[in-house]
Amino acid sequence: MTAVDCLSCDDERAAGATFCEACGRRLLTCVHCRGGVGDDGYCESCGMLAERPRDHLEIDLDTAGAAVTDRGLRHHRNEDAVFLAARGADVDLVVCDGVSSSSRPDEASAAAASSAGALLVDLDPRSAVERAAEEVAALGSSGDAPACTIVAATVRGSRVDFAWIGDSRAYFVPSDGPAEQLTEDDSWARHAVAMGADPATAMLDPKAHAITAWLGADAGAVQPHAGTFDAAAPGHLVLCSDGLWNYLTEPDEFADAVRDALGGFNCIAAARFLTDLAKERGGADNITVALTPVGGQRGVHR
Repeated sequence: MTAVDCLSCDDERAAGATFCEACGRRLLTCVHCRGGVGDDGYCESCGMLAERPRDHLEIDLDTAGAAVTDRGLRHHRNEDAVFLAARGADVDLVVCDGVSSSSRPDEASAAAASSAGALLVDLDPRSAVERAAEEVAALGSSGDAPACTIVAATVRGSRVDFAWIGDSRAYFVPSDGPAEQLTEDDSWARHAVAMGADPATAMLDPKAHAITAWLGADAGAVQPHAGTFDAAAPGHLVLCSDGLWNYLTEPDEFADAVRDALGGFNCIAAARFLTDLAKERGGADNITVALTPVGGQRGVHR
């Protein structure tokens, strides 16, 4: 097995490793075959371009939270985007997932995440999502319309305000018990369940992930959903794209995975753990996860 060099400390480790055992940073490995990568950016084993800058990005805010967005194993590019920022105890998070059937979905998600994220300093998540919708709509016309989903949240003490369009999700994961999904997907599956279909059967339908609302020039009038959550006990707010939650569909399973990821580790290690878990289970889509600690008085209001 080809050895690979750490980007940060030049320590040499086996190609199967993702992170350096010496310094903990990401290793320079081929995303296609896990081989070693030459100075030209191409894999020395399979000859493929090893990794575009956006194929794997990380944000590490230490105890305030962390985020990872990753290309996954089957898509040729990463069409997800993420924003995470902290100002003292205040934390702002955004996750966007480009709609692959649209033109330039990677541009749509990047524009929405950066726009909404910057606005959360002054605006509530619903207003920030509305402004992000305008940014994405301006990227094209109805015949050439980059599109994406979005979920945005602000953490102010124990209070979480959130808004979304599409099927990127927000969860609260307590220190014990099942995860609470704060958002409801704009998807064919959710509407089928609302009409009486069995949830497990609906999720297996080929149309399950077809979204019914999105950001884009062809989206029509965008009306973001919004809610507020007050945490009565310590836990973590988790925002993610369906590249993660599709492998953790049950609330108990999702919570156990997040708590396993956090056990004995910091937030960035947890975000990496969850990303790698999605890859181990198939990595069929782009994967994005952002998480931050939160606690206080509990209750959801929509």
